[in-house]
Amino acid sequence: MRRVTIGVMLLALLAAPVSAQQNGGREITQEEILKKKDTEAVDKQYDSTLKRLKQDSTTPVRTDPWANMRAPATGDGKR
Repeated sequence: MRRVTIGVMLLALLAAPVSAQQNGGREITQEEILKKKDTEAVDKQYDSTLKRLKQDSTTPVRTDPWANMRAPATGDGKR
């Protein structure tokens, strides 16, 4: 019986630091829960905006409206 008692006490001593590490040894407050939800909501909005921008990135190829007004390029690098 003495061995069992010592074994249980050792297990309790080993488990105490583990349980203290959960949530920093304190309970989570309502403010922390709301802050976490707000952070998740902002991240979700950011991801959806990036996704939408990637879909909208099919912009047409730009053309030069002044191309006809410029002098033709010469082979020597000068205009």
